[in-house]
Amino acid sequence: MNKRLAFMIGDPAGIGPEITIKALDEFVFNSDIQLLLVGDRRSFDRAKRVVGSDVNPENIIEDQIEFSTSQFVFLDIHAKKSSVPIGVLPETEPPKIGEISEEAGSSVYLSIVKILDLIDAKLVGGFVFAPFNKESMKLGGSPFASEFLLFIDHFNVTGVHGEINILDDLWITRVTSHIAIRDVADLIKKQRIFETIKFLDREMKKYGIANPKIAVSALNPHGGEQGMFGDEEITEIGPAIRRAVDEGVNAVGSYPCDTVFRRIENEQLDGIISMYHDQSQVATKLLGFDRGITFHGGMGVPIATCAHGTAFDIAGTGKANAGALKNALEIVSRIIAQ
Repeated sequence: MNKRLAFMIGDPAGIGPEITIKALDEFVFNSDIQLLLVGDRRSFDRAKRVVGSDVNPENIIEDQIEFSTSQFVFLDIHAKKSSVPIGVLPETEPPKIGEISEEAGSSVYLSIVKILDLIDAKLVGGFVFAPFNKESMKLGGSPFASEFLLFIDHFNVTGVHGEINILDDLWITRVTSHIAIRDVADLIKKQRIFETIKFLDREMKKYGIANPKIAVSALNPHGGEQGMFGDEEITEIGPAIRRAVDEGVNAVGSYPCDTVFRRIENEQLDGIISMYHDQSQVATKLLGFDRGITFHGGMGVPIATCAHGTAFDIAGTGKANAGALKNALEIVSRIIAQ
């Protein structure tokens, strides 16, 4: 695997550049891994002053990436507002901190697209990104509502229905992700559940977990109470679990979603699958908001980020915790160093 890791520094208006720099200052990198930082250099330099860091990666252009021998290099990508005429130089100041904007979102979107192109060209073997605002990315030109949908489209992935969240040694994913609650029940189908179980099992084994034990959540209150509160546990979830077990997956359940996280220690669970986003995300963020990461499995190269957002309210203060972003770096670095 290519040992160059692309690191998108996040939304220029949020905490991304600050926690990127903190992570760089604190993380010990494998000497075989080259880090390619991508994003708005102006916001990176502003964040350096905020956090008091002297980290100073070398600026390079795209044609130099393949031949650079420095461990830390920077590909500067920032965008002008669409109202600025062609031929006019971009603004000298980075986007304002704490504000949704087309300019900030354009920098993010163009940075992600560039990294995906570099992955296609076999110049990058892993991808980590700091948080960004999805509304800004949409304003900045993205046709997709989230990076997950962008990745799914770019890599032409099927059978992957959500991101994986990793909290310490626990891996968590879901059968449906960023959709309206009213649409969830229609997607709780045997095939989709089975694909999600197999997906999580496969990605955990790639990471080196030999025989992960995966608990599957129910959809309905109290697990449906034998059909009194809904029958998806009987007609869809149960058959999907049994099929996965028949194919060698160590899957158990379904368990009521309000107690499944209490089973982690007693049943020595390695993974949990929920039916929709907040079933697992509420518990995950309560257990470790500053540690959890989001891992995009099945995309050809390992892709990860911190599980929290841009924190516009504290951006520019230097207070943001880089712990989760460091954990994302650890996961991807470990995979590409193998």
